[in-house]
Amino acid sequence: MSDDRVLQHILNPSAPLSTEESKIPDSDPVPQTDQEKNADRLRLEAIKLAEQNSFPEAMKLFGDAIALAPTMASLYNDRAQLSRLAGENEMALDDINKAIQFSNSKGKTAVQAYTQRAMLHMLNKDEESARLDFERASFLGGKFAASQAAKLNPYAKLCNQMLSKAMDQLQ
Repeated sequence: MSDDRVLQHILNPSAPLSTEESKIPDSDPVPQTDQEKNADRLRLEAIKLAEQNSFPEAMKLFGDAIALAPTMASLYNDRAQLSRLAGENEMALDDINKAIQFSNSKGKTAVQAYTQRAMLHMLNKDEESARLDFERASFLGGKFAASQAAKLNPYAKLCNQMLSKAMDQLQ
């Protein structure tokens, strides 16, 4: 299992942990420059530290990586996951928005960022904003996001209520 999938499960325990690789098109740019490659190396080191619960050290490495490659969307998305785990939701939201911006709302990072932002909206009891972000992530290929968007769909909720009422009346 890849480090990214393990970190995803640690940070999103309610998300399904599958042995099957994601079907999300990985259209994220591959690091090209030496700075981007070094930033990606630091990102992977930060993920390993996060898995060991060394959050301050991991946060520092994410900061160092962002200093090297300030427009690399995956760095912001991964740092946002760590911020969420540390309970720093406002800082996470700032990084999520940057990840969406720098990903141009495309690829694996955008799916993860929209899903994370939707989950933050759910924490804030803003179901409509959550539904919209889950739908965006779903459109990009996120299966977990698709299931969550369906649960929040107002028409589906209404149909379920009507069905429950009809079933109650039949009994």
